[in-house]
Amino acid sequence: MDVTRELPKLAAYLGHVNVGLTYWYIEAVPELLALAASYLDRERAGERL
Repeated sequence: MDVTRELPKLAAYLGHVNVGLTYWYIEAVPELLALAASYLDRERAGERL
């Protein structure tokens, strides 16, 4: 797929007003995603961060 062409669709789906905010999703690496998931899991469990 042509990322440049599809990015506005992803931005709209995620509710981003600015396409630039969506670039993070295509630049994310597994290590950062694992860290973010861990953070969200702890937050849902009610831990103070």
